[in-house]
Amino acid sequence: MTPEFLATVADSAGRVADTFRSLPFRADRPYDPRPVATVAAEELAVLCAAVASLDRPLVVDTPTRAEPLGVDLAGLMSFLQLVAVLYHGLDTVPPVLTVSAGRNLSATQLIARRVRDRARNEAARV
Repeated sequence: MTPEFLATVADSAGRVADTFRSLPFRADRPYDPRPVATVAAEELAVLCAAVASLDRPLVVDTPTRAEPLGVDLAGLMSFLQLVAVLYHGLDTVPPVLTVSAGRNLSATQLIARRVRDRARNEAARV
């Protein structure tokens, strides 16, 4: 993976992690998901473009070994799409989505931090 790709991924995942950290979900009070849904959609577009620019597979670096950053990045992109679509157009998380919102938003923040850190560590080795 190129230094530019790694920087793009680290920066994008960092923006996701920072946004989700600054807007924590609390099940006991109303939550406006629009800011996190917007960031999810924007950063998914950034990451899709970065992946499309690669001239090699993202997830497999040898025939016998999966690339951990690629696997985590695929997971992050999946969660970003879930958040962007699931909370699109909502001005508050309805009670029926409270439990899943807590899980989805927490998991997205967690994997964003992991991707950010892996991309930074990988960039330091390049």
